[in-house]
Amino acid sequence: MKLDRRTFLQQAGLALFTWGATEAGISSLVNNNHLARSIANYQQTLAQPTNRKLALLVGINRYPNYEHLTGCLTDIELQRELLIHRFGFNPSDIITLSDRLATRENIETTFIEHLGQAKADDVVVFHFSGYGGQIKMPLSVDGNNLKAENTSSPAWDSPGAFRLVNSFIPVNGVSSSAKKSRANGILQESLLVLAQSLSTAKCTFVLDTSFNTTSASKHSNLKIRSVSQVFEDLSPQELAFLAELNADLASKGLKASKRVSSLPGVVLSASGKNQVAAERQWDSFSAGLFTHALTRHLWQITPSSKMQLALARSAETVEQVMGRQQQPSLNSTDKMAIAYYLAASDAPQAIGVISKADNNNNIELKLLGLPANILDCYEVNSCFSSIPNNVPQLQLKSQEGLVAKTKLLSTIIESPQVGQLVNESLRMLKRDLKLTLAMDFDLERIERVDATSALANIPAISSAIVSGEQHADCLLGKVSSVPTSEAITDSETKKPTFSYGLYTAGGVLIDKTTGLEEEAVKIAIDRLQPQFNNLLTAKWLELTNNEFSSQLKVSATLTAKGEKPTAGWRRTTFPVENQQLSTKKTRFATNSLNTESANASPFLAKGAEIELTLNNFSDRQLYALLLGVDSDSDIFALYTPIQPSKAEAEARLENIAIAPGNKLVIPPVENSWQWKAPESAGINTLYAIFAVQPFANTLKALTTQPNFKLDREQVLKVTNPLEVVNSLMQDLHNASSVADSFLPKDDVYALDVNSWATLNFVYEVANL
Repeated sequence: MKLDRRTFLQQAGLALFTWGATEAGISSLVNNNHLARSIANYQQTLAQPTNRKLALLVGINRYPNYEHLTGCLTDIELQRELLIHRFGFNPSDIITLSDRLATRENIETTFIEHLGQAKADDVVVFHFSGYGGQIKMPLSVDGNNLKAENTSSPAWDSPGAFRLVNSFIPVNGVSSSAKKSRANGILQESLLVLAQSLSTAKCTFVLDTSFNTTSASKHSNLKIRSVSQVFEDLSPQELAFLAELNADLASKGLKASKRVSSLPGVVLSASGKNQVAAERQWDSFSAGLFTHALTRHLWQITPSSKMQLALARSAETVEQVMGRQQQPSLNSTDKMAIAYYLAASDAPQAIGVISKADNNNNIELKLLGLPANILDCYEVNSCFSSIPNNVPQLQLKSQEGLVAKTKLLSTIIESPQVGQLVNESLRMLKRDLKLTLAMDFDLERIERVDATSALANIPAISSAIVSGEQHADCLLGKVSSVPTSEAITDSETKKPTFSYGLYTAGGVLIDKTTGLEEEAVKIAIDRLQPQFNNLLTAKWLELTNNEFSSQLKVSATLTAKGEKPTAGWRRTTFPVENQQLSTKKTRFATNSLNTESANASPFLAKGAEIELTLNNFSDRQLYALLLGVDSDSDIFALYTPIQPSKAEAEARLENIAIAPGNKLVIPPVENSWQWKAPESAGINTLYAIFAVQPFANTLKALTTQPNFKLDREQVLKVTNPLEVVNSLMQDLHNASSVADSFLPKDDVYALDVNSWATLNFVYEVANL
């Protein structure tokens, strides 16, 4: 069994404490009694000071022999800033090798000379972002004929037998001679031996690459970090280097292991075996999906009670784009290994850091803890506050990638300093935000022309581009249909037919978007208009997320009805170390099933009863709204109707109000209605939105639905999603009551972190 996404997500919360794993997956050591002892041991170990923290970060965009990547240098910048500002690394102890400097020789030499300095209590981090590939390694090279995973012949001892080995491709990863090209990469085995040669077990290896030689979905708008070429030969220099490493290890009385799980410490990989690692280009920057998600969550999640969930949250973020094509994995056998992410930190929650400041009150920020989709949509005049000040102090004037240039608003408060953490105060978003649609390469020129013409009449679409040109929210492509053999007679042959459908940016076909065979592209686009509205609504809902910057003290916990809450199913805007959650195994299934999953599992069984608990820890009454996106990308809402009196002309919906210091359970225990997980399998997202004022406009928009009933609460499929989400944004804007001095234009929504909070749950409905 390999370490699949489900196992990874289910056990990531525990794995940071138990780390007992094999190369095939998480071990069976996770049980309550053993876990309690392990946590106690870890707390003692964490209290011990470490002498030094060393890091080697490698990122390669510009490959002379392959298509250039665009996000690897951003990856190592994200990682470097995270290490410095969140985990206390000294900048002088971090070495970065990028592009032309990231040769095989430089990487291996720097590993030995820099990371090799580490002593027993030191922390070591190695990060690689770039291409990966595979090489045919003759079994005779190993000096034995042991059975390998991949061979060219069932005769294991035959001269032609080989195994496929993984290789990290440096900038000079291909060496050419007069006769042929050969690989000049860094064998995964070399990295294993290098790691085993270190004197410390406190190591973290972050590998944002993949070795799969088959490409991801052809409908993807993203770049894949693996090459399709399988090399027949490896440079003798790398073989000699590996032999030298093995000899050195043997001289110490140690034997090198070829298993990834044998590395000391923790190995975090962007994808599992036979999967791909992707990088995404947003409007203003590119980055690896995994590295960006991981560093962003680690930047935001600082309390130890939350830090253990960073990996699971990162995997959720990746799957929303890539589905099962990319599922982050972890490996380790050392139960006492401590990732640098677990370094004790009492730093407050933050979304960035001040990187530059001059005497003219011009201050530059690096916004490293914001989701990329929000960063892309930030408008000028958005405001930030230096921590611990919670007032708008720095106003956005321009932005490029992760860097924001701001102006100091007031000198009454002490001027912020370089290295000081910042949080957001006011989020400005343009009101006319729409979707960017990519057209797949499999569309012919005439189809693209017709599609562009038809899309001009779709209000939810702002522009249509060719796939791969720039950031896109979704992709229009063909869905092939190969006829079955029964449908073909002896006297005829049928060509594969196709229809049009919508894909995620990562190439995952969105359910129920496929049309009839051979339909015209203009007809398809008209048919897909409701789906475009749903996707734009989902984009807006994502833009309201502010779990780590909201100043409203709220929390939400999602469970299967009757089960105790677990940490993985809780979202909160403030640290909750003192609030104990259940760590027992929890069954998220109907009563007729005996399926069990470890805590922190983002899975629900089809038809399972759902219960949501909302907590208001603030000193004022708050109002809540529940909206979601199901696996078909349809929008749904939970609502409570108010029976109209005879004097009332129309139905009204009741605001969900939560008094200060109170909690609310949905559905209420005394009610008979049931909230059940849908029968359609796939990814669902639920948004719990809080505000200091009622959602008057939003509830009014929901009353226009033709399919809601006035006699009871229900989960409602929203048929006018854009009207509802526009009303929601206006309600949040009104609740924020931002002063006119911050609003030189009226074409933005201005949201104050003191007035709203959005917590979201990403979970998969599955056949458990």
